[in-house]
Amino acid sequence: MRNARKALLLALALAVVGGAAGAQVFTTYEALGDSLTAGYSSGALTQYYQTFSYPALLAAQIGVSGTFQQPIISDPGIGSYGTVLKLFSLNVVNGSVVPTIGPTPGSPGSPINAALPTPYNNLGIPGANAANILNTTGNIANVLSGNINPSTIMYDLILRDGQHTALQQAISVNPTFVTAWIGNNDVLAAVVAGLALEGVTLTPKAAFQTTYTTILGGLRQYLPNAAIMVGTVPDVTSIPFVTTIKPYLVNPANGEQIPLIGQDGLLTPQDYVLLSASSLLAQGIGIPTAAGGTGQPLPAGSFDPTTETVTAGVYLRAAAVAAIQARVVDLNGIINAVAQQLNVNVVDFNAILANIVANGYLVGGVELSPAFLTGGIFSYDGIHPQRLGYAIVANEWVKAINAAYGTKVPEVNLQPFLTGTVSATSVHAGGVVYSAEAAAQVIKSIMPNANTDSILPSHTLRHRLVASGGHGDVEPPTP
Repeated sequence: MRNARKALLLALALAVVGGAAGAQVFTTYEALGDSLTAGYSSGALTQYYQTFSYPALLAAQIGVSGTFQQPIISDPGIGSYGTVLKLFSLNVVNGSVVPTIGPTPGSPGSPINAALPTPYNNLGIPGANAANILNTTGNIANVLSGNINPSTIMYDLILRDGQHTALQQAISVNPTFVTAWIGNNDVLAAVVAGLALEGVTLTPKAAFQTTYTTILGGLRQYLPNAAIMVGTVPDVTSIPFVTTIKPYLVNPANGEQIPLIGQDGLLTPQDYVLLSASSLLAQGIGIPTAAGGTGQPLPAGSFDPTTETVTAGVYLRAAAVAAIQARVVDLNGIINAVAQQLNVNVVDFNAILANIVANGYLVGGVELSPAFLTGGIFSYDGIHPQRLGYAIVANEWVKAINAAYGTKVPEVNLQPFLTGTVSATSVHAGGVVYSAEAAAQVIKSIMPNANTDSILPSHTLRHRLVASGGHGDVEPPTP
């Protein structure tokens, strides 16, 4: 099977090499990657956000938007298990504004241009890791016939022909310019599952090196005249999905921190509670009985080797976070080394996000940040950028293009995003109720086969939080 796939790739590549691009850098643009390339946002692939994917914005800036095609999905979009997330209400709880977020009611959207006779220019596939870019195919007939498999729907929607992988389709277009932002899901699975496990939620270094070298080597070999740029993997433990909720309650009467309860014991200030814990905390789960909770623990992530099933948890211990961060460093070392060997330019999104986390991002006198809902960059799922965030990403690609090729590509005008005409999230959040359905949808967008039963309890009682001894209210976990 592997030899047959290589032979098919070689045949496809040789068919297009004869028409290799000329001196112009930006004649035909192809984008390879995952959900960050696809313009996936707020838990779904939907036209509302896809129009502002970084490749679509970049195509407009380099002057090829007229020929740039994406797998557009009508609103309210398609996620692995639902529609795009939305803000349903702003409630006042203990003096704080608490947003409630969940999937949009109603039927999912549908593909608008599934019959396009050529591969899409945006081949970003939500949920795809590096191995999927190299090996996985998809068949649109499954979607059109109603034979929808949540595990493969994104490949079916984007790759369509049932025969060729993303890498093969990108090569077949014979692009003169390629961006490849690959590797995020090789570590992100550990975050959304609350479980850092080698070979299960973390791609091993050796496997990533082989796969990434094959992908980038294939692009360079079969598109020798194309300009190729790649992005590094950002620290996925610094996104709002991980950093928004504290691992403790605060007693406003004395400032005492009351640790939340994990399945393996009390959490420490160095641990992280995921947004997926929100609906459980709202029911008192994970909160000590003395503080008005149920005393039931928050579920930990686990893996059953017999069934090869990951059961999602809702917190990360400090050691797991350190393991994820170390793997990000490993992957970026591979990305940089392979890119240097093949004379490919690198956009360091890990450094870019780290700088935003440390210093914010100033635009027209407005300071943006990674804060959930209030920061202006991330969407309702706490993982993917909203429209403004994708515009910022596009501008980082523009800066790198101009530095690498001596061009003068203009940056995206961010003013419309700041004035609200094309922005999505801008509410004050003193706390969050991120529905169980929203959490399950986000987890399954990265790990479609994950078991999310532990975050979908059968009861939905909301508990009032009181301090130990019953003296006053205890503030819920907040950003």
